[in-house]
Amino acid sequence: MNQMSPRPPALLWPLIACLYISQGIPFGLAMEALPTALRHAGTELATLAWLPLVGLPWVLKWSWATWVDNHWAMAAGRRRSWILPMQAIVLGALLGVWFLGISVDTLPWLLGLAVTASLASATQDVATDALVAEQFPSRYLPTANGIQVASTMVGFFYGGPVFLMIYGRLGQAPAMLALALPICVSLLLALAWREPATQMIHRSDRASLLRFFLSGRSAWLLVAAAFLSAVTVVPCHSLGKLLLADAHWPLAKIGQIGTLGGVMTILLGCGGGAWLVRRLGAWPAFHAGIAAAGLAAAAWAWLASHSPSLPVAIVGIATLLARFGAGCASVAIMTAAMDFTRRRHQAGTDMTMVQSSRDFGEMAASSVFIALAAQLGYVQGFLLGLGLAALTLCAALPMLGARRKKHHA
Repeated sequence: MNQMSPRPPALLWPLIACLYISQGIPFGLAMEALPTALRHAGTELATLAWLPLVGLPWVLKWSWATWVDNHWAMAAGRRRSWILPMQAIVLGALLGVWFLGISVDTLPWLLGLAVTASLASATQDVATDALVAEQFPSRYLPTANGIQVASTMVGFFYGGPVFLMIYGRLGQAPAMLALALPICVSLLLALAWREPATQMIHRSDRASLLRFFLSGRSAWLLVAAAFLSAVTVVPCHSLGKLLLADAHWPLAKIGQIGTLGGVMTILLGCGGGAWLVRRLGAWPAFHAGIAAAGLAAAAWAWLASHSPSLPVAIVGIATLLARFGAGCASVAIMTAAMDFTRRRHQAGTDMTMVQSSRDFGEMAASSVFIALAAQLGYVQGFLLGLGLAALTLCAALPMLGARRKKHHA
């Protein structure tokens, strides 16, 4: 039996929640709010096509994760050395947007500030993931990762739809102030927290990508499972809204389904996923999430075959299954990754490899599935999602014994 793990300091819980919220805000602003606000101001669509490239640092952050792991100031702490300046850069970028204003004339500057904030947020994510892996005992990781996924989503919605609502009703200054406040709170919490002292790492133990690649089957299975899980849940998200639009659903109704889906992801996916990981273990919960995503793909395929007659009840069930599956699988794979990395000296690098694999899978699959649906139809796109769910379940079967082995270790 494992000994009772010590409780993490109380300040760590609101700290990680605020850090992950603040990391999601610039992404939501760049991907959701700025394109809408700039289009409303008269910006051409071809020009707005550059904004999604703001997300590239999140896919490429693995290339500098070892630097984050290997360099820090002893006085600030291994992870605070990066979190504090990155938070300040994000805050400065938001203040820059506030100063310049959102307009066609300021677009080049806005794009530069968005890239700067994205780079800082992606770098901070390396340090924040490592902080969670190092500071939270194993039995608290499911809850911590539930907070991670949910808080990042909250930040994305806060920086996107919520910002647009405030911007449209109250103007730019109140909207930018609303975005800056959570960043200030997380910065103050990071300043208040004192990270336990970390000794400088011996040269032979320094973080490197090669060490991750030579870590054995467990590391490769984590990367593969993260990639496949992201690809598996994409069809329901990317194709579902397009199917509803082609069935002539009102935009307001589609928006309601999207908002409901976001709430389901946070409450059922992240909350339920964290509960399942605590009860069953990371890999059984991962299988439950992927199975739910597969059932969602099957439900959407049935809906596509009956379009344009789309029963609201079936759409709701398909949305619920997809959102639960996405949240549960994300919490499970991040918990499994952190449990793997916390025993090593390069938690930031290892976690970033898993995260980047998941982000790349999501980004690539979104375009591929839309192109596939355009050529073959929605039904085939959703059925491919069902097949990918089955493939992911089979690929992750070797990891199902991890929980049993851990408890007998």
